[in-house]
Amino acid sequence: MEDTPAPRPYRHGNLPNAMRAAARAILDETGPEGVGLRETARRVGVSATAAYRHFDSKEDLLASVAAEGFRELSATMKAGANERDPLIGVGLAYVEFALQKRGLFRLMFGPLLVERGKYPGLNEAVGEALGFLQQAVSGAGGKPQGDDPATMAAWGLVHGLSTLFIDGLVPENQARDMAEQILGRSGSGRAESARRRSGDGVAGTPGGE
Repeated sequence: MEDTPAPRPYRHGNLPNAMRAAARAILDETGPEGVGLRETARRVGVSATAAYRHFDSKEDLLASVAAEGFRELSATMKAGANERDPLIGVGLAYVEFALQKRGLFRLMFGPLLVERGKYPGLNEAVGEALGFLQQAVSGAGGKPQGDDPATMAAWGLVHGLSTLFIDGLVPENQARDMAEQILGRSGSGRAESARRRSGDGVAGTPGGE
């Protein structure tokens, strides 16, 4: 019978950060079901007792990881907004995030998203990410409102593409180009719709005929 290797001495400066990093590695290997406080602690090299000092349960750890993911997604989308077409840039950044962080992405948009009210840190991070997406859809001069159809349509498009790509329904070597083409066509459609609305508004004003 082989002896179980003893945990390596803990040398990290921040145990919660080290636990989140280890949990993210497990997410990429086996998904959320493989993440447990004992296994995560073992990988870090600490006792389960030490892990429980920072996280009450597996769900508490996963919620902390998901919150970290939403903060990273917000930063990624904000960087994408600096592109020539901000909304397309944000959409491509969203898709790229999913492709690069598949295990984390699946966790973020799994059951924890529905139960985020139980975890204040996660709830705040989700609100920041979705709030920025609303702002990007509305444009600098718009007034974003909760659950508006335009935001839901944009989110549905980029999230649907991301899910198709990370589930392997589209080869990864084609995913980025395909996303750019689809989002580009969507952007052209938005511009045309805006032009028509503008034209209708002019025609409908007194003296505009």
